[in-house]
Amino acid sequence: MKLKIHVVFLLISLSLLSAVRSFADDDFSALRTAAQNVKSVSADFIQEKHLKILAKPIISKGRLYFKAPRSIRWEYLAPARTLTLMNKNGAYVYIRSEGKWILDRAQSDARGIVMDEINNWFTGRFEENAAFSHAYQPGPPPSVILTPKEEMKKFISQISLRLSRATGLVEQVDIREGHGNSTRIIFQNEKVNAKFPDSLFEKP
Repeated sequence: MKLKIHVVFLLISLSLLSAVRSFADDDFSALRTAAQNVKSVSADFIQEKHLKILAKPIISKGRLYFKAPRSIRWEYLAPARTLTLMNKNGAYVYIRSEGKWILDRAQSDARGIVMDEINNWFTGRFEENAAFSHAYQPGPPPSVILTPKEEMKKFISQISLRLSRATGLVEQVDIREGHGNSTRIIFQNEKVNAKFPDSLFEKP
C-alpha cells in the first residue's frame, strides 16, 4: 500500500502542474482548456515528508519534464537518485546504484498504469480520475481540493493544490495522510512550452 500512496501522489502532483494560464471559473472548464495548450513543462521541486515520529521533515529534491503527447520524466536528485520515465514504449523506473541506472522491473509494471493516468491530466482530461472528487476554490490563493473516494480515504484525507495567481501553475501540493503524517511538494523555476530533446525520456 506504501507504493500505492506514492504513485497517487506522483499522479496528482505531476498532472496538475500542467494547468497553466489564469482562470476564474468555479469548475474545471478553464483548466481543461489551458491544459490543451500545453506542449511541454519543466520544473524543479522540493518534497517535504513530515512524519509524526520525526522532529524534522525528510527533504528530497528533483526535476520534472513533460512533453506532449505522452512523455514524462520525474527524477529525484537528492538525497537518493531515482528516475521514472514514460515514453511511447511504456513506463520505466530506474534506481541509481554504483554510478549506473538499474531498471526496477517490478515498479515499472505498476507505474505504467499510473503514467497513463498522468497523461490524461496533462492533456486536459481532469475529471477522468474517478478516485477523487474535485473542487476549485478561487482563494486567495486559488487552489484545487481533491477529496478521495472509497478505500483511499483510509490513507489520504485530502490533497490541496495551491495555484500561482500569476501563471496558473501549481506551485505547492499538500497531502494529508493518516497518523498525523503529511507530504508537501513545492515547484520552482517552472517553464511552459520550452524546447528540450526527446532523449530526456529515453533509457539513461
